[in-house]
Amino acid sequence: MNGKIPLLLITGLLLMASGCSAGTGTKAERVVPVKVYRVSERERQDISQYIGTVQPEKTVRLSFKTGGRVESIKVKKGDAVKKGDVLISLDRTDLLYAENLAKAQLEMVMAQYEKASNGATEEDIEQARLNVVKAEEAYNYALERFREAEELYHKGTVTKQAYEQAELEVKLREADLKLVREVQEQVQKGARYEEIKALSAQVESAKTEYDYRRNQLNEAVLKSPVDGTVLEILCEEGEMAAAGYPVIVLYTGEKIVSVGVPERELKNIRPETEVWIEKDGRAFEAKIKNIAVLPDSSTGLYNIEIECGEPVDEPFGSTVTVNFLVGNVKGCFVPLAAILNDGTDYVLTVSGDRAVRKNVTIEGIYNFEAMVTGLSDGELLIVSGINRLSTGDRVTVKEVDYGTDN
Repeated sequence: MNGKIPLLLITGLLLMASGCSAGTGTKAERVVPVKVYRVSERERQDISQYIGTVQPEKTVRLSFKTGGRVESIKVKKGDAVKKGDVLISLDRTDLLYAENLAKAQLEMVMAQYEKASNGATEEDIEQARLNVVKAEEAYNYALERFREAEELYHKGTVTKQAYEQAELEVKLREADLKLVREVQEQVQKGARYEEIKALSAQVESAKTEYDYRRNQLNEAVLKSPVDGTVLEILCEEGEMAAAGYPVIVLYTGEKIVSVGVPERELKNIRPETEVWIEKDGRAFEAKIKNIAVLPDSSTGLYNIEIECGEPVDEPFGSTVTVNFLVGNVKGCFVPLAAILNDGTDYVLTVSGDRAVRKNVTIEGIYNFEAMVTGLSDGELLIVSGINRLSTGDRVTVKEVDYGTDN
């Protein structure tokens, strides 16, 4: 073929090359439509939120001063009671016996004291006189018998034994006479001061014992010291109740909300701080009733008691949201959902027609927004489609949110 390429073959090759070149054109770049949030510095309310619990305003825990078996419970949980109402009573059998015994002992000692203090009666004095008369007659009779025995003994007509017996009888009758005369003298003079004083001390001791037993008997019936409502009953009929151990709990006053606050936040809360309570979409006006000066030993939080402007229709122990308005704060607020994290908090912004990463620092959380630093006023923050974007992607803005104060 003389080393020459035919013209027809060359023409075919050129046509093929032209076709391949037309099929390898550059692919169009993807453009992602996004919604953006225009960053601006603004001021908003600084609200601290906590979870509180509904509690009684005041509780009263009642117990018996003496132990015993629970005989009857007169109330049930939730009952309203008045001051003086009987709540619980103990079996009083042993207490009644002890009270009666102490009463009898007191009456006996008082009788002895009154007799000693008032002196002998006319009958006592007469009886003492008659005893002396009888003793004198017995003595005189024994003395006459002795003199006769003595005379006969010297004459030798009676034995020495009879003489000594008569002599002993005189001595015995003389001793009896001396004793009844002393008794007569004591009856006429009355009891000595020391005896009356000793009896007075016995009366006081017996009275103290009787009062103690009587109080024990009275305290076996537990009565309400206040108007209130039964919160808890901590015993059962037939059980033994220990002295000093609570058997029933009452509450008085309205329901309040109790919330624990850390020390770092406590400095921002004062008695006049505005506060409101939220539950199931409802809001209740409230005010601070008390701020604890010492933290709770178990939680380390400072308890704040809050009373509502209207009765809280929630059971004890239920939770509510407590909002404290602690002031105003100024800064850049962005939606929490727009913040990403790969070890560092960052957002995507629009620069020209590209998505650009900006690292941010979260300074605070406010509901569904975060106050951040690292952004400039006027920047456009991407808030939709961010999970489909990477830094440098081409974007087009379809909607701008200029934000509102919350």
